[in-house]
Amino acid sequence: MNLEPEKSSELRNLSGVARVLASIVILAMAVLVCLVVLEVIPRDAFTAVASKAAMLIGVAVVATAAIALLTRR
Repeated sequence: MNLEPEKSSELRNLSGVARVLASIVILAMAVLVCLVVLEVIPRDAFTAVASKAAMLIGVAVVATAAIALLTRR
């Protein structure tokens, strides 16, 4: 009896995590842009927030890659 997970299921789990993470990032950026368009957030403040958001996206990508490497056997 083989109790090891199949490779295809591991890939499905990893792609599911990546899709959820990407969805959250896309929704967060959409909300941020909507707030700028509605002038709730001034455009000058948006430039500072946008650079920080880009850094957060980079951290999320690196974290996802690290999780992918750690889950491989």
